Amino acid sequence: MAVPEWLDPTAMDPAGLAADVAGAAEGGIPPFGAVISQVTESPANPGAAAMEKCHDMVAIGTAMLEFCGGFFDPVVLAQLDAALAHEFSRQERGKVAAATAAVAAGVREGRTAEVLAHLSQRVATARTASTKSESQAALATGVLTSLGGSADAGGFDPHTVDQISGAALIDLIGVLEEAKNAISATQAHAQTLFVAQQRLEQARAGIPKEKLGRGIAHQLALARHESPHRGRQLCELSEVLVRELPYSMRAFSQGRISEYKAGTIAKETVFLSLADRAHVDQSICGDPDAVGLLGNRELGAAARKAAYTLDPLAFVKRHEKAMGDRYVSLRPAADGMTYLTALIPLKQGVRILTALTKVADSLRASGDERGKGQIMADALMHRLVQHAPCNDGAGTPSDHRGVPVGGSAQDQASLQAIALTGGTQVQTLCTTVDEASISLELVMTDRSLFGSANDPAVLVGYDPIPAPIARSMVLGGGGGGGGSAAQVWLKRLFTHPETNQLMAMDSQARLFPEGMKEFLRLQDQRCQTPYCDAPIREYDHIKAYAAGGATSVDNGQALCSDCNQAKEAPGWSSTKAAEASVAREGPPITEIKTPTGHRYISTAPPLPGPQGRRRRHRR
Repeated sequence: MAVPEWLDPTAMDPAGLAADVAGAAEGGIPPFGAVISQVTESPANPGAAAMEKCHDMVAIGTAMLEFCGGFFDPVVLAQLDAALAHEFSRQERGKVAAATAAVAAGVREGRTAEVLAHLSQRVATARTASTKSESQAALATGVLTSLGGSADAGGFDPHTVDQISGAALIDLIGVLEEAKNAISATQAHAQTLFVAQQRLEQARAGIPKEKLGRGIAHQLALARHESPHRGRQLCELSEVLVRELPYSMRAFSQGRISEYKAGTIAKETVFLSLADRAHVDQSICGDPDAVGLLGNRELGAAARKAAYTLDPLAFVKRHEKAMGDRYVSLRPAADGMTYLTALIPLKQGVRILTALTKVADSLRASGDERGKGQIMADALMHRLVQHAPCNDGAGTPSDHRGVPVGGSAQDQASLQAIALTGGTQVQTLCTTVDEASISLELVMTDRSLFGSANDPAVLVGYDPIPAPIARSMVLGGGGGGGGSAAQVWLKRLFTHPETNQLMAMDSQARLFPEGMKEFLRLQDQRCQTPYCDAPIREYDHIKAYAAGGATSVDNGQALCSDCNQAKEAPGWSSTKAAEASVAREGPPITEIKTPTGHRYISTAPPLPGPQGRRRRHRR
């Protein structure tokens, strides 16, 4: 097997890299050397120069994609794996030989039968390990040869393995990290230019000043394959870095700090005046080499310290404002689980964790077989779901006034309930309450609900869950929550027998939203803007009602509020790709066009049944 060029340390020099990339570039992509020389040549017109560099950077990025795609050779990795497996096998054989020699020495020296038996046991153990190691080495060699690699009697190709330079690979990893940071900085520069250009275009189109900017962050999010929320964050970060933090931007452009670190500096100085922010920027990033040595926490701490030194009062006000930002959120996790997250003051957070830790330690000490984390989670759920509120903490962030003093007899009796926790009877302030009135929209096939099929179910807004868990949620048994049983309402959803596309719905529930909205919510499940996973908040016409679009399921789409507002900006349009849906035999497809002319495809997620479609892509 020929040794790949990238294994040779001498091929890692910039000239060699440029030549390799130039050779890899196809389809009209200019060679690296030509592109780089073009970048350095600036026309007299700055605008033309900026656009020339823009096109050149696109060519460089495309060439890099080509080159990176062909960089890795799986045979080389298989050679390393085989060499490692055979090295382990060699060491195990050495242990067998050493153990056998120890037995022979023991016999010659007249050791006791007990000692000889122990030495013989060591030989048996070593032989077992050696046999297993030889089997793994043979398997590694088999993988290598199946990939087309060559192997000598030792089970691998020593020439290939010896050519690999760890130092050269570390050099490459380090250079790529800096290049990645510099590319991100170029993105920030480009984003700032794009925002300015789009605001100008909107102003020329007659958009009022107070509405300028609508939909711009969404275009950036689509280009970067991010959610609109994340796109707005990246847009705001680039504006701050380019316009207000020149030293941070310089270190960013030189690859010394990452986008995350640059964002840390921006976040920790956001409450300062422009002059103070500039002072912190210079003090932290004035020396790019020094700031490049700081870790994430060190950088954040240095920025906070400098900010506090310049404006202690603003720093304190920032912490006071943070109290108003406390919240609780729920987001989906794998395997039918969720993440319950709370942003709360430090003092209360430490007290909650301490209380849960004490409960877990106490029960573990008394013989509870659950893990510490399991006990803490169970205790949290128990206290939040079943414990009565009280009047403690009035006027504080933890104020949760509940049952009034001298309340009804039923209230007072409920406060005397006894909870059984881990087999130990504990006096608590539990209250007997009905299960919360919530709606879990579970979509599953009748085969999975009433039969033995195992088509996964869809919990709308969350991840698919296994059929047995879905059956348990509907039919009861194994809910694990305690308390009264939940009421279950069944809605019949009619899907196409071949494509599984949602076609119609009826309901036996007493109360439900407008049928059309419910249909779209169950069909789309989340905001239908590509890369946006936000919950559905609004329902919109694909073809605008003012343009003659019908108010129908076929012309409807479910969106979050932010995306629905963004598409009202000039240049945005959506089209129902009905013919594409039929051709693909899948869920409805919507084509989104942005003001810059880029087109993105949004496809409703698949419903339970034998199908699997890619949800969204760009063309």
